[in-house]
Parts: sequence; C-alpha cells; structure tokens
Amino acid sequence: MSEVHKPRLMTNPKDNGVLVYIPGGEFTMGSERYSNERPPHRVKLGAYWIGRTEVTNAMYRHFISETRSAAPATLNADNFKADDQPVVNVNYVDALGYCKWAGVRLPSEAEWEFAARGTDSRRFPWGNAEPDLSRAVYGLRRTTGFPAPVGSKPKGASPFGVLDMAGNVLEWCADWAGPYPSDEESGISPNPTGPPQGAKRMMRGSCLYYTATTLSATERYYTLPAMKRPYCGFRVARNID
Repeated sequence: MSEVHKPRLMTNPKDNGVLVYIPGGEFTMGSERYSNERPPHRVKLGAYWIGRTEVTNAMYRHFISETRSAAPATLNADNFKADDQPVVNVNYVDALGYCKWAGVRLPSEAEWEFAARGTDSRRFPWGNAEPDLSRAVYGLRRTTGFPAPVGSKPKGASPFGVLDMAGNVLEWCADWAGPYPSDEESGISPNPTGPPQGAKRMMRGSCLYYTATTLSATERYYTLPAMKRPYCGFRVARNID
C-alpha cells in the first residue's frame, strides 16, 4: 500500500463529521525506535470507520448547544476559535462525552496506527520521506503558534486518505496506556484494545509545538486522562453497521 487510495467516505448524521472507511487487515504495530514502541508485533483488525480529521470547533459547539456541556477554555479565544480549527483543551472524559452524544467512539490505539500507516510499515502517514511543512504542522513556538484548520496539509494524507495524523494536535485514543505484548506473547493480536486498567491513557499524532522527530506514526504518549492542553484534541471512530 504505497499510494493514497481514493477514500470511501460517510457523513455521521449527528455531527456532520466525515468518516473514512478502513477495510481492516494485518500490519506490524510499533517499531524498534524507543522502548515504549517495542516490540514490533503483528495485529489484525476488522473493518471500521475513522474521522477524516479531528473534531472541529464547529462540531464541538453543536455538542455544547445540545448538551449544555462546559466549553473548553480556548473555544472562544483569539487564534483558537475558528470553526475549522480542531477543538483543543479537551480531556479524555470530554472526548468520551462528545462520542456518546455523536453516536461514535474513540479509536483504539491499534486502529489509530493502522489508519495512519496502512500495511507497508511506513514511518509517517505519507510514506518514508522526511517531514516538511507541506505535510504536517509542527515545530511552532508555543507563544506564536496556533492549531491550523483541519485538512490543511493534504500532502500528509495516510494511505487510506485520513488527514492530520502527524502534527497539529495530539489525539486521545480509547486505550489505557501500557507496554506492548512481550516477545513471549508474540503472535497475531486480533483487535487489541490495550491493558484492562491503568492510570494513564494513550495519545497519538504529535502536535504543532513538537519537533519533526515526533511525527512518526508509531510515536506514543502516556497521558493522564484529566489533562487539558491547547494542543490536545481527538478524532472519532465508528463500528461498521
């Protein structure tokens, strides 16, 4: 899978979010780069849908208007409030509340990585070429950099046509944080969902303030579920009906 295929899309009726069909399959998850990415291991996933981009401010405002949920601190702040920017300053529970309202869910970490990499073990969503600013939003100063509109780097699309999976904002995944299966537990893991419990959750995707070295599709972040930052957002997933 070396090329971006024309994506099969659907619109989620509750929030009008665009979802990309991921056909499922086998891939090697993880890498040899860092200890928390080891060991590389085989995973097999069934088909699912995933958000083509992160949830936007416009989508989150719709959620707030219907549920009277609290607004993130930056939702109406200058440089963060545009309708097409990703919503940020949401924690894990905020993301779950949105998903329940919209009839969707957070992607598992394995689903997230497969949507970003496909089956050819590429380093980045777009392939193995080194990052540049035509493919991802990264390396900005915290005092002057702000999230870009979703979908603003189409050259960074994954092999399935999923956008913004490297840089711009970090994204919550459903899993508790923990190490990958050891070599002794090797084999093909079907639809893994991470440890049964833990203290932290997984985030993926890097962000606008991090360096190019963090843009790998295997990069993992153990994160306290209560954390809210102006570079933390989420995308959704949905089961096949």
